[in-house]
This record gives sequence, C-alpha cells and structure tokens, in this order.
Amino acid sequence: MTALPAMPAGGDSPAGSPEWWVRRLENELDSRMRLIQIYEDYYEGRHKLNFATAKFREAFAGQIAAVSDNWMPLVIRASVERLRVQGFRLGEPGDLRGDDDAWRIWQENQLDADSGLAFTEAAKIGEAALMVWQAPQDRPGVFGRLFQRRGGPQAEITVEHPAQIVVAREPGNRRRRAAALKKWREDDGRVCATLYLPDWVYRYERDAAGGKWRARENAVFATRNPLGVVPVVPVVNDPHMLPCFPPRAMLDSPHYAPPVAIGLGWSDLAPVISTQDRINKYLCDAMVAAEFHGYPQRYATGLEVPVDDEGNPVEPVVAASRMLITADPDVKFGQFALGDIGQLLQGATQATESLAARTRTPPHYLLGQIVNVSGDTLKAAETGLVSKVKDKQRSYGESIEEAMRLAFAIEGDKAKAGAAMAEVDWVPPESRSESEHVDSLVKKLSIGVPVQQLWQDAGFSPQQIASFRGMLQEQALDQGLFAMQGLPPEPPPTTGLPTPPDQQDGSQSSP
Repeated sequence: MTALPAMPAGGDSPAGSPEWWVRRLENELDSRMRLIQIYEDYYEGRHKLNFATAKFREAFAGQIAAVSDNWMPLVIRASVERLRVQGFRLGEPGDLRGDDDAWRIWQENQLDADSGLAFTEAAKIGEAALMVWQAPQDRPGVFGRLFQRRGGPQAEITVEHPAQIVVAREPGNRRRRAAALKKWREDDGRVCATLYLPDWVYRYERDAAGGKWRARENAVFATRNPLGVVPVVPVVNDPHMLPCFPPRAMLDSPHYAPPVAIGLGWSDLAPVISTQDRINKYLCDAMVAAEFHGYPQRYATGLEVPVDDEGNPVEPVVAASRMLITADPDVKFGQFALGDIGQLLQGATQATESLAARTRTPPHYLLGQIVNVSGDTLKAAETGLVSKVKDKQRSYGESIEEAMRLAFAIEGDKAKAGAAMAEVDWVPPESRSESEHVDSLVKKLSIGVPVQQLWQDAGFSPQQIASFRGMLQEQALDQGLFAMQGLPPEPPPTTGLPTPPDQQDGSQSSP
C-alpha cells in the first residue's frame, strides 16, 4: 500500500513535486488573466476606444464615450447556438441506439444547459474545461432534498472557467494531461487551490493578503486519485498543435495583450478585435461629423461686433424668419459645405463585411440584408458557418466523450469507461426547409436507405429513435393480434375530426 504523501515543504522543490506544480500552474494562470480580461471586455462591449488621438479624445470625449457597435457576442453566439447535444452512442459503428446511462449522467449534471457555458467560454477565450469527480454522497442534489442522489458512486461533471483552471499537457504528447490546478477565492477572502495529478489530489489555501500555500483546513490535504488520469478535460476551440499566441494587433497598443497562450486553443475573437476597433472608429467619426457637420455652418466676413457701454457684445445681425439682416453693407455671408457622413458609414459597413467573412458569420446576421431569399441562397450563405460548427463539434465532442468515460469509471462501469467507439450525437447545425428535407428523405427511402438511418438523417435524437422502435413494435403486435382473430386492423381514432371530403356520402349535409 502506498504511503500518504506529506505536504510539500517550503523553499525550492524538485521538478514534478506538488509544490513545483502549484507554483508553475499558478504562474501560468496569473499570466493569462490580462488576455482573458480583454476577451471578456470585448464580448461584453467594454471597448477601450484608444484608437483616437489624445487631442481628438480631449475635444470629443463626450461624443465618443458611448460609441460601441459591438458585434463580438454575435460572432460567438452564431455558432454556439447551433451546438446542442441530443444523445450519446457507445456501441459499434452503425449502431444507432443511444446510451441511456450516458444521457442520464448528462441530465443529472444539468449539462443540457451548462454545456452551452463551456462552448461559449471556449469559443470566446480559446479553452474551457470539464471537471469530472465523484459527487459527495452526503450532499443533496441541485434541487435540494426533492432530488436525492441514488445509492452508489455517482459522477459529477462541472464546467470550469479558464480564469480559474489551467491544464498542463505532457511534453511530447498533447493529448495526455500531466496536471491541472483550480484556484478560486472563498467568501471569507481565503484563496483556495486544488492540484490534480494522475495519482494524487492536493488541497491548499492561503490568506487573502498572500503568503505561502498551506494545507486547507477542514479538508483532507491529499487523497488518492482512483482514475489514474487528471480528471480535468480541456474543451479546446480551434485547436492547434502548439500554443497559439494573440495576433500582433492585440500585442501592440492599444490593447497591450501579453504574449501568452491559453492552452492549445484559439479564440474566435482574436483575429477580429482589430476589426471591431475599426468599426468603432468609423462610427465615432460619423457621430462627431453628424454633430458638427450634419447641419450647415454659416460664417460672416467684414463684420465688426460692437459693444455696449459695459463692454458686452451687441448682436450685429438680426435673424428675421429665415433671413440674416445687418445694416453694414460690407458684411458678406456664406456657409461651409456639409460633411460627407456616408463615406464613414460605408467604411463601417465594409469593416463589418470583413468581420463576417473572416469569422464565417452569415452576412445577413450582421447586415440584416435578407429579403425573399430562396432556401438554396440561404443554405449557400450559411455554408461557412455550418462548416465552422462541425469543426467545433469534432473538437468539443472529443472532450465530452473523454469526460463521459471518466464519469463511467467513477460509477464503476468498466465496459463503458473503456468504450473506444463513444460518439456524441449533435442536433444538425443546418438551417433546413422542412418540406425540402422530408422530400429528400423520401427519395432516399425510394433507393433503399433503411428507415432507421433516415430517422438519424432527419435529426431525431437517439431517445426519439428508441421511442419510434417501441411504437413500431407495439403497432406490429396489435396488427398481429387482430390478424389472429380474423379482424381488420383497428383504424386510427377519428372522434372529433371532420370527415374528409372523399369519404363523405350524400346523406351528410354540407357545412
């Protein structure tokens, strides 16, 4: 039996020791906070607007303070809203049956709702995480005592924000996790951290003012990790083989983003933050131009402004209706040309189109220019977005499958924990015309495609497909019983429904 490891001593610690891991991962977590804050600010519309010169900001601070035409949430939500898990398959290839236990775990952990949080944070920042651990048996469910946990070990899967958790990969193998650290602040100000290693889990705390880490009070400092792997699974957006750093536009002024990477992911916002700045710049200029050049600005030459006995200026020009009148014959009036705000707005539109192209967001999402388009035109406009969503399904799906295997390992189901053919079933991301889609399925049926495959192509979940099988079996049983008794099959109920015209006889009166 392996002895329980003691708490690491202070000072320099050898590489690979718990204290060494805590120090390394905490430094990595702290170094990424500035970059995460930039992504959060742009997603929520807190744009810096430092693109304007100091003199411009000084003169027009009041006008530009509220300028922010924020497209960043739409860039993220356009793909995330099409990422919906509807079931799991753990059988052999071609087996369309869904796994009820996997769906139960998904539902018990409220992941039908919380998975959207993981997808949003991963797309926004580059990487989120799923933590898998055994649920406390003495704690009621999320609905209190109305929903009690059943007996036996139960897996608990939680979504973790990249500002609180960091995962280290093994050198030379990006798919194997070497360690993970979660760090957070308690309500009393204490800073807590939990270090996850393949064989042990360590729990630390320290004072709000800082200081050295110590064993956490009211908790076992070190416990064995029964899984044998780090139970924190990264959800990686646009994965790369090597760490991917922010683009030059973010590293330089005005953002001052640090040259750090967030795991192996890449934020959907990173390549277009500079474009969002450009849109804001055009709109800011248009707002100032509308204020000072949107209306004719008049001037007068040869005009001497008289003053009264107290030195106050006297109005030399009388405004009569729409005319300016003065007694001085040498005064000449004129007006400045109007500012061309249209060019500024056109620049903002072109920048928005560039943003749509580079993020594969359909133009009609951003520009609203969609009138009486056909299904084929809409499908073509959304082809890039659908391809982007399917790329995310592959990456996110691998993380979800790994989390499910760990969940089954916690619950003691070794067969499903080692299921190599695990697969996430997603809701189809395409926008489809129901009539055209059903028509295509009917044509597939005519060439011999099995009905169960057509159910899957139609987008039905594994649970719905299982229900269809049960209904068909029940229907076949009913028909067999009627046939054995020499009776015709029971017709469908028609109570309360109008009789079709082709079945009406002459005795029925017309409505």
